[in-house]
Amino acid sequence: MPDRHLCVIFGIERIIKRYFLLNDGRAEFNRLLEQWLEWERIRVDRTLVLVGSEIGKGIVPISSDDRMWRDLVGWCYQDIVKQANKVYRIWYGISEQLK
Repeated sequence: MPDRHLCVIFGIERIIKRYFLLNDGRAEFNRLLEQWLEWERIRVDRTLVLVGSEIGKGIVPISSDDRMWRDLVGWCYQDIVKQANKVYRIWYGISEQLK
């Protein structure tokens, strides 16, 4: 990552679908997450912001690949939340701090 103070990565659910849906996706994603967090830890003035969309609500997908993606995203979000200092949910433009 470039030497900047703020890094915003959005579309986490799409990153998971594109790169981690196969094999041991959760473990692979956690290795990437650890690299992102290490970038943030190197200097105290760095901030990492991860943005993902909620895809777990609503009708369960028919396709087994889409169901697996939905589950994997949920598990990866849980792993992100465990590591995060702050967690926000934004729904209809209203921000709610969860952690």
